[in-house]
Amino acid sequence: MKFKFHTLSELETILHAEAVSPEDYMVKREAFIAGISEENVLSELDRRIAVTRSALLKGLENPQYSRSGLTKGAAVSFASSNKGLIQHTLYRKAVAYSLSINEVNACGGKIAAFPTAGSSGIVPGTIWAWWDAKEEPIETPYASRLRGAFLIASLAGVLIAQGATLAGSEGGCQAECGAAGAMAAAGLGYLEGLSLKDCFSAAALSLKNSLGLACDPVAGLVEVPCVKRNAFLAVNVLVAVDLTISGIQSVIPFDEVVGAMKQIGDVMPACIKENATGGLAITPTGLAFKETLDQYT
Repeated sequence: MKFKFHTLSELETILHAEAVSPEDYMVKREAFIAGISEENVLSELDRRIAVTRSALLKGLENPQYSRSGLTKGAAVSFASSNKGLIQHTLYRKAVAYSLSINEVNACGGKIAAFPTAGSSGIVPGTIWAWWDAKEEPIETPYASRLRGAFLIASLAGVLIAQGATLAGSEGGCQAECGAAGAMAAAGLGYLEGLSLKDCFSAAALSLKNSLGLACDPVAGLVEVPCVKRNAFLAVNVLVAVDLTISGIQSVIPFDEVVGAMKQIGDVMPACIKENATGGLAITPTGLAFKETLDQYT
């Protein structure tokens, strides 16, 4: 079986020739690359899924407060509020879960970088929100459908990594939260029973609306704007999938959106590529936080 591909179209050719599902292909590919059995791949997948679940529960059970003072238990505040314009269960959970996981990261807790620490709440936050909103049982080994959602999300990440980058220092936050949004849209589309083509149309819709996103962390910490940005991207994911379910396709194919992302990242100013020398990081408030923190280092 061929495991080398660079574009979605190349992958689709392989899947058709081998008559294998994309999620099963991802397991076989990982087993080949890592030199381990498929059973071990699934075991490790379950371990990492469990880490995401533990992180979201930790952030919702106990408000997360970081030493910097930039993270202040937003997930618990949102989850416990009965106010708000949108009261739909899936929406509320997606926002709360994505906040929760990323706040745990900001406070030094254990997370699964998905694809990075700064974007770690988006993929598991939306997938678990869908799972819980549907009241699906949580059993280990995890259901093949839940595993499949994470595998399809990972597939989107592989394609973005190969066609562009997943590093904020190279492509700005479009490469971190933007990529995570695309990954989550593909995974959520899978849960909704969409075809691979439609999953990646949803991913394209999500990624298009993150192109050019700056990586400008205040005081160089993965907290502002990162934590709340996870929540915003989670909502972006829901819109992308809902548009796709309604029959609305991305005009620009996924592979071409990834190419555009790379081109934008290549010309993006260095000051908004994760080094905290531009954007929000050099606002008066951002600099004041940095000066305060510098006193303790």
